[in-house]
Amino acid sequence: MKNTRLIGLVSALAFTPALAGAQTAAEHPTYAGEVSRIIQDNCQICHQPGQIGPMSFTSYEEVRPWAPLIRMKVMEREMPPYQYDADVGVQHLKNDWRLSGDDIDTIVAWVDAGAPMGNPEELPPPKEFPPIGEWRLAAELGPPDHTIKSTPWDVPANGQDLWWEPEVDSGITEARCIKAVETVPSREAHGSTHHANSHFLVQDENGEWVRGDRLSEFAFGKLGEKVPEGACRKVPANSKVGWSIHYYPDGKAVP
Repeated sequence: MKNTRLIGLVSALAFTPALAGAQTAAEHPTYAGEVSRIIQDNCQICHQPGQIGPMSFTSYEEVRPWAPLIRMKVMEREMPPYQYDADVGVQHLKNDWRLSGDDIDTIVAWVDAGAPMGNPEELPPPKEFPPIGEWRLAAELGPPDHTIKSTPWDVPANGQDLWWEPEVDSGITEARCIKAVETVPSREAHGSTHHANSHFLVQDENGEWVRGDRLSEFAFGKLGEKVPEGACRKVPANSKVGWSIHYYPDGKAVP
């Protein structure tokens, strides 16, 4: 099997041979000193303009009104939305998105103290995220080696939820090992794409196209997938890709 790199609804693959108070932080956490970093690292990926979060958390002024709700959601482990039982089974996970107990305690103590700003000079620089419609893994792996696009479909401004399930050629003529894969909606369809799943289609002994392995998925907050070193997720030669894309009209028509 020839190895190469392949990254890039478009799917990208990488192949191989991702209130108020002026008290000190010593007495209690502050937004500037501790909480802002927790929000940046765990919340802003969805809670920023243009993303799925219903409110933006990019500044103290935006976060402060929601402090009591944030406290409740993190204590109940509803946010960040990582659906994994915290009391049963293996707890040491790779790429664990759950808040640590220390982070939860920090947020609770901050809210209980009145959610103070603290010293603005302690604020971290704003966190930068890739522009909408661009590859998040590109900063680490470079641009995609290969992209597989779904066929176009018009989404009306208003109406019921819609599902689009096209099948397209993968464009891959030799078997490859995936190094990384990422699915990204177009910039125009970003606001109306709820999620998108994709899988391979291969021909059986009778020449019929049948469903093969999963390829990728998109949902808000998903950063793509990287395959561990030494492992191979195989892309079948001369395969197709089947898409299952969930659109919901968001008030803006997408041609």
